[in-house]
Amino acid sequence: MSNMTSTTFTSLSQHVLQHILQHVDQALVVVSAGDLVILELNQKSCELLGRTRDELLGQALSNIECALQDLFFWDDISANPPLSGQRIAESEWLTADGVALPIEKRVSAFQDGETHCWLIQAEDLTARRHIVQEQIQLASQLQSSLEATAEGILSVDLHGKVVNLNRRFSTMWGLSDDLIVTRDEAAMMAHVQTCLCDADSFTARLRYLEENPESESEDHLSLLDGRHFISVSKPEYLRDRLVGRVFSVRDISAMKKAENELVDALALAEQAVQDKSQMLDALKLSESRLRRLINSSMIGIFQGDMSGQLTLANDVLLDLLGVERHELLSKQVQWLQLTSPAYHQAHQAALKELQEHGHAEPFEAELSRSDGSKVPVMVGLAQLEGSRFEWVGFVLDLTAQKNADRVKAEFISVVSHELRTPLTSIRGALGLLEHGAAGNLSPKIQHLIQIAHRNSQRLGSLVNDLLDMEKLVSGKMEFKSEVIDLILLTQQAIESTSNYAAALEVSYRFQEPTQAARVQGDPQRVMQVFANLLSNAAKFSPKSAFVEVRLIKEQSLWRVEVEDRGAGIPLEFRDKIFSKFAQADGSSTRQQGGTGLGLNIAKSFVEKMGGEIGFESEVGKGSLFWFSLPSSTN
Repeated sequence: MSNMTSTTFTSLSQHVLQHILQHVDQALVVVSAGDLVILELNQKSCELLGRTRDELLGQALSNIECALQDLFFWDDISANPPLSGQRIAESEWLTADGVALPIEKRVSAFQDGETHCWLIQAEDLTARRHIVQEQIQLASQLQSSLEATAEGILSVDLHGKVVNLNRRFSTMWGLSDDLIVTRDEAAMMAHVQTCLCDADSFTARLRYLEENPESESEDHLSLLDGRHFISVSKPEYLRDRLVGRVFSVRDISAMKKAENELVDALALAEQAVQDKSQMLDALKLSESRLRRLINSSMIGIFQGDMSGQLTLANDVLLDLLGVERHELLSKQVQWLQLTSPAYHQAHQAALKELQEHGHAEPFEAELSRSDGSKVPVMVGLAQLEGSRFEWVGFVLDLTAQKNADRVKAEFISVVSHELRTPLTSIRGALGLLEHGAAGNLSPKIQHLIQIAHRNSQRLGSLVNDLLDMEKLVSGKMEFKSEVIDLILLTQQAIESTSNYAAALEVSYRFQEPTQAARVQGDPQRVMQVFANLLSNAAKFSPKSAFVEVRLIKEQSLWRVEVEDRGAGIPLEFRDKIFSKFAQADGSSTRQQGGTGLGLNIAKSFVEKMGGEIGFESEVGKGSLFWFSLPSSTN
C-alpha cells in the first residue's frame, strides 16, 4: 500500500502539499477520493490519533472514523463533491488506546491532473465541548438564580426581542403563554400598559429609553388592581458593548400600604427611602435574633456541601468540638475529619439519601474533639432549600443520654442479678407444688399455683433476656468459635421446643439437606437463636399447622429458614421488628406473650458470629424468618 501511495503522489505538486502539511497548526489528512485510503498526513494528525505515520499510511479512513454519520457524509460528498470551498461536519476519530475523540472536519477537494483526493482538516472538539458544557451549566445556574429572586426580571436585546424572563415577571403581569412564546418586547409592554393606571407616563419612559439606550430608570407604577410596583431598568453590556436592557420589577404593595397608613403628608421619595431603611433595620434585627436563636440552641448546627466541606457552624457545635470559628473556616475542615472512621459509611449513606429525597434519617456518630476526646452525637441532615449542592446538619450531644443508658443498664443488670436467685427458688417451689410435692391441693389452689408457676417462668425469661441484653450492650458477652453440625443442632432445637409447640397444637417439619451442614459459631448462642425463632413461629401459627424448618446452602454460607402460616407481620411494624421491646401488639390485652427482646438479641447473636438475619412476610399468609452463618472450612 505504501508503494501505491508514492505512485499516486508522483504526479501531485509535492512541494505545495508538503508545505501545507508542515505549516498548518491543525491535523491534516489526505485520502484518495475513490476508496478513502490515507495517502498522506502531518505530525499533528499522528499526535491526535496516538499512532505513527507508518502505521496510518495506506489505512482505510474507516479504521479511524467511528461515527455512524460518517457513512452518510462520504456518500453525500461523493455524489455532490464541493467544487470550491469546504464541507464541514462533526465526526469521531478512534485513538490508539480506543478512545473516541470528537472532531470537526473540514473537507476540501484536492486535484492534480487526474488524481482526485480529499484534504481533511481536523480540529479536536474536546476543549470546545467542555467550554460549551460549562456555558450550559453556567446558564442553568444563572437561570436558577433568576428564578429564585423575589423580583420580576425581563431582559431584552437592542432589536426588541425578549432574551429572558423569569416566572415571577410573568406572574406579576399575568402574561399569557402566547405572549411568552412570541418573545416580542413591544407586545409584552403593550400588555403591561393595559394594567397601569397611568400608561402614558410609562409609554413616555419607554420612548425615552429607546432614544437614550445607555440611561437608567426607576419608576413607581400603580396598577388598576390596586398593586404598586417599582420598575428599575439598566443597560446591559457585554465586554463594554451595549447589547440590551434589563428590567427589574419589585412588588411594593405592602410597603405602599404601610406608607399610606403611617404618613400621608410625606413625599413619595422620602417615604421610599425611609421604608428601605426600616426594612434594612428589620432585616438586621431579624438576622441578629436568628443568630442568637441558633447560638442559644442546645443543638449544634452546621452547613456543608456535597463534598463534605463545612462552611458554617454555630457556637454550640464549636464548643462541642473545642475549636474556634476562625480555625474551623480557615482550615476548610471536612466533616469526615471530625468523625470517627467507624461512622464514615453511615455519613456517606446519609448523603446518598439526601440527594435522592432531600433529607436523611438521623444516625448516630462520634465526634473527635480537638483534645482527642470523643463525643457521642445524633446527626440529622437536610438539603438546603433552593440548593442541590449544600446541606444543613443538626448535631445533638448524646453524652448525657449515653450516661443515662449506662446507668440504666447497670441498674437493670443489678436488679436482674438480684432477681434471678430468689426467682429461681420461687419457680422451683411452685413447680414442686404444681406436681404434688405438698400433697393433693384443691382445684382452685392448684389452678392458682399453675398460673403463678407460668408467670414465674415468664418473669425468668424476661430476667434472662435483660441479662443477655446488658451483656451485649456492655460487651461482656463471650462468643465461642467452633465447628457446629447444623443438622444435629437443628434437630436438638426442634426437640427442645416441641413440648411448647405441642401445647399450642403446632408441629415442626424439618427438611434435612442431602449434604453435611457445618458452620462456624457458638453452639449455645445458635441454640438461643433457634429457640427464639421456633417458639415465635409456633406462637403465631394457627392450631394444627406445621412450622417448616429448612437448611439451604448458599455459596460460603448456610441459611436457616423458619416459616409459619400465621397472620403475618403488619406493614407498619416491619421496620421495628428487630428493635428492643418490639411488640406488633403492644397493648395490655395482646394475645401473645413475650418481652419483645428476643429478636433483638437473636440479631445481635447472629451478627456477632459473622452472619445475617432477616425476614419475609405477607399479611394473612405467614412469615419466614431466616439467619445465615459462615460455612466451616474444616
